[in-house]
Amino acid sequence: MSLRKKFFITIFILIQLGLIWPGYALFSDIYPMILGLPLSFFWVVVMLVSAFFLLLWYYLTDPTHQNPKSSES
Repeated sequence: MSLRKKFFITIFILIQLGLIWPGYALFSDIYPMILGLPLSFFWVVVMLVSAFFLLLWYYLTDPTHQNPKSSES
């Protein structure tokens, strides 16, 4: 398994653990309000955005990922 894949799996598992107990319990309070959101909801949004960018990074750094050439006649 490549280092890239190990890094991806490790960070993805950490993100998932941050959304369940005991990771979520650290941020399960209402206050402080961050950007108008309770801390618990803001934590879920941050983890969701982190997972999106992790998946985007994994897709863009995929060695088999190739941009298709346009087939113009």
